[in-house]
Amino acid sequence: ESGYIEDFIRDNYRTPFSLLDRTERPDKVAGSLLEGRVAIMVDTTPFVLIAPAIFSEFLQSPEDYYESHDYIRPFRWIALLLTLTLPSFYVALTSFHQEMIPTSLALSMAVGRAGVPFPAVVEAFLMEVTFDFLREAGTRMPRSVGQAVGVVGALVLGQAAVAASIVSPLMVIIVALTAIASFLIPNYSASIAIRFLRYPMLLLAGTFGLLGIFWGLMFLLLHLSSLRSFGIPYLYPISPSVPGEWKDVFYRAPWWAMDKRPLLFRSPNERRQAKGQRPEPPVKNGGDEGSGKQKGD
Repeated sequence: ESGYIEDFIRDNYRTPFSLLDRTERPDKVAGSLLEGRVAIMVDTTPFVLIAPAIFSEFLQSPEDYYESHDYIRPFRWIALLLTLTLPSFYVALTSFHQEMIPTSLALSMAVGRAGVPFPAVVEAFLMEVTFDFLREAGTRMPRSVGQAVGVVGALVLGQAAVAASIVSPLMVIIVALTAIASFLIPNYSASIAIRFLRYPMLLLAGTFGLLGIFWGLMFLLLHLSSLRSFGIPYLYPISPSVPGEWKDVFYRAPWWAMDKRPLLFRSPNERRQAKGQRPEPPVKNGGDEGSGKQKGD
């Protein structure tokens, strides 16, 4: 099975992030081969391993390349940040930095938290664990039943928890927004890693406030910068910074603008298409058809 092979050939096993990409889509495999990567296919297994893998690819979807313009990818980067830090940011503000909250919002939050016996960090942990339980249960159950269990279970449990004064209404909204944002991450392995990292971020926010969130993000960036996938930096082309190759990272540039393959993959043929492929309006012929006829006569 290709998943077994991945564990033996990955560069670093002390990381929650996948250092190889997995896919069942032939178009994604073909596109990766054209960029100079390697595809590892295992007989009787539908999943293909693609190496090397870089972090920005996990926020890309094959559907991005079938549209003339891609406006969704920037939202995926925003969703990544929200998924990782939104509950932690709420905990840090309510526990350590109340002066940063507008007065009207602070009063509304105080009314909502009236009667809640737990501190904000415990409240967030309870809701995050509950939502993860529901999500995993919905995944393992039959599709027709699983979707209903996930949606109805979240609504019923959230309403019951608020009515019982176990959690505040705003916490239910925060966790629901976080769960929705996590669905914008196309790659399942990256989504699991980000969901796992929410818990250390919550612990840091509940202990040190915004400073803990800053430390957590700095440690995460240092960890990602230290990773390699078959010798390729995991954060390429963000770190090391290659602005010329950002055309397919934070947004997808038109195909005619992406005329070169990624430099770090050391493909024998750097150029994937000839220059001058930018579409232009048709050039009008000088002279009119009628006058040409008169001259010919």
